Amino acid sequence: MRMKIWKTVSAVALAVTCIGMTAFARPIPSSVATTPVNNTLVSAADKNGKDIKSLIIVETPIPEQYQDVVDNIKTTDGFEKVKADLNLKDITGASRDSDLIVLDVKESRTIGQVEFPVTLTFSAKGVVEDTKGTILHYDGNAWEVIDTTIGEGTMKGTFDSLSPVAFVVDKTTLKSGTSVGTESPKTGVSVPVMGMAVGLGAIVIATGLKKKEYNR
Repeated sequence: MRMKIWKTVSAVALAVTCIGMTAFARPIPSSVATTPVNNTLVSAADKNGKDIKSLIIVETPIPEQYQDVVDNIKTTDGFEKVKADLNLKDITGASRDSDLIVLDVKESRTIGQVEFPVTLTFSAKGVVEDTKGTILHYDGNAWEVIDTTIGEGTMKGTFDSLSPVAFVVDKTTLKSGTSVGTESPKTGVSVPVMGMAVGLGAIVIATGLKKKEYNR
């Protein structure tokens, strides 16, 4: 009887291990920073230099028509294609293509009459004057590179139209101590934890059965 109990425990433990390994072997990779960046609009000016900040909206919710495009650039495969298509390594001056990440993605739009092109300055956590990066803008058909000026905690670009914007940086050139990383799949956390719980439960059950057998 005792041998049967421990054979069962061993089988459960092996199954739990396999479940955990499967979860980590098939992650959903992502290119977006995990640390909330919360890029906000610092200033806005129209083609004549007029202050139009009150007429510009920059927010996190993405309109449905752009959702697929934004979701795609947040994946490793999607971002790899954008990097290759736009030659972002050379444009940003990054030493390695793998160091480029999407720091944040925001929706931008006007709420009144403005004269384009408009120049927008965004706050950007961790960015310093020496940070290598660029702003990307989705023009309705594809991502385009915006001529970007990087300052202390800011990224500035001039736009002929407004819609989703992505902030791409070389993570190795961010301010020292800035934690970004990239998003991990939720299953990579929940499944192993669940597996540990199941395994622990199996051991507890086996221990109880062993005691019951002993008491007999």
